[in-house]
Amino acid sequence: MLTIQLHKHTNKPTILTCIRADKSKTWSKLHPNTEYHDLAHIAVEESLGFKNSFFGMVATGVNITDFELPEHRKPETLRGTNLPRESIVTEHLVNLLTIEQLNTKETINFIEETQKILKENNLPYPKNLTEASLHIIRTKFSHLISLWKHLKDGDYLENTLNV
Repeated sequence: MLTIQLHKHTNKPTILTCIRADKSKTWSKLHPNTEYHDLAHIAVEESLGFKNSFFGMVATGVNITDFELPEHRKPETLRGTNLPRESIVTEHLVNLLTIEQLNTKETINFIEETQKILKENNLPYPKNLTEASLHIIRTKFSHLISLWKHLKDGDYLENTLNV
């Protein structure tokens, strides 16, 4: 289990804090608008039951700041081909979901684009990514965005994932 908190600050960076089942914590200041990327991670990882993606790795002890280290300083599990394939698939899904959600001028055939991107990168297509599960992901992501936008300065949005 992992508790995820996004702390909103008007004149300071958003803070992402993750509290693991053992009560240990990891946190990081986010670059502007990165919270939408992290909200998409929550929607995708929760809806598809992914355990080996960003938040799943954080739940098992990887620190958030480890992801931003230069390659040679990253923990072995985060280096190149050691990354779980599920985590790479998730990044593609999250990026496409974020583009789709925040770019209202262009319609994306999400399933078709995902299949194309994953095939080009020699990655497996998630068997449980269907139109029905995509609807759940989109609904969850939209809900999280709405909660975030209506959050007051100094408050935080909290979500718990079973990873």
